[in-house]
Amino acid sequence: MDVDRQLSSFPLNALRAFEAASRLGSFKAAANELAVTPAAISHQVGALEQHLGAALFDRLHRSLRLTDAGAQLAATVQQAFANIRNTLAELSADGLVAGPTTLCVSAAPSFATKWLAPRLHRFQETHPHIEFRLLADNALVDLARDLRVDVALRYGAEPREDNLHAEALWRSGEIFPVCAPSAPAANLSDPSALLEQTLLRTAAPSGPSGSGRIDWAAWFAAAGVSDSIAIRAAARGPLFGNTQLALEAAIGGQGVALAPALLVEDDVRTGRLIKPFDLAVTDPFSYWLIYRRDRADEARIRTFADWLRREAVAGQASTGNPSR
Repeated sequence: MDVDRQLSSFPLNALRAFEAASRLGSFKAAANELAVTPAAISHQVGALEQHLGAALFDRLHRSLRLTDAGAQLAATVQQAFANIRNTLAELSADGLVAGPTTLCVSAAPSFATKWLAPRLHRFQETHPHIEFRLLADNALVDLARDLRVDVALRYGAEPREDNLHAEALWRSGEIFPVCAPSAPAANLSDPSALLEQTLLRTAAPSGPSGSGRIDWAAWFAAAGVSDSIAIRAAARGPLFGNTQLALEAAIGGQGVALAPALLVEDDVRTGRLIKPFDLAVTDPFSYWLIYRRDRADEARIRTFADWLRREAVAGQASTGNPSR
């Protein structure tokens, strides 16, 4: 027998039906597991027997019994399918593959921690059939090539790629200084006095969208403080990889952070942070909901996008302020 030729035309669906029937000892049980009819299992097994030119089951009145050839093939096939199942389970647990009900979202760490994660329980409660995975990473995701990621949530200028759907989740928001209530900056009345405080800086967003962002120099300029002085003062403060880290340092009393309303609304409401000045600067950037246009009709993506839009509207209504 030409084994290579035999394998090239092997009926794999029939092999799957045989594996289930041989393991469960019944066409009916195999049909229930594979969500088909017993007649379909019988047909597939018959096709496999015809392909091999050998009987695999003795069909008794109310049961099945493997023939010698069937028993030998069943032992190999069952082990092979068990190995495949185990490997797929390990890959899924490691996040390297995803099933049809898995939704993988990539988000900027600050947004993921300060806004999205505290609300996710509501999504899970209403959509328990969706296995949600959240990747918090500053790195830009190539949705065309990284098939593990279904949706990206990113901060910056509007993405302009023809194959991507991108929509701003909020209108232009405000950026302003925040500090711990116990920090010296909490009692200042003159913005120029901040020049004597530790100013916590945040790295620019990845890629070209980082240019044009609001930094300390821009805020001081809006406050009427000399640009050159502000730039020198801001350069003394520690630089953090994302806004969340700068905010945690501010909460710990280590200095003053420049923050968007969206990311600090909970901390300000609970008193962990305060606004030492009312002066705010309009944010030129937005948070964007991004996914591939050719995947817009996928149920899990559409479901999450609809939920995210509702949460964004509800959050904006509750604070009364547009947020970035």
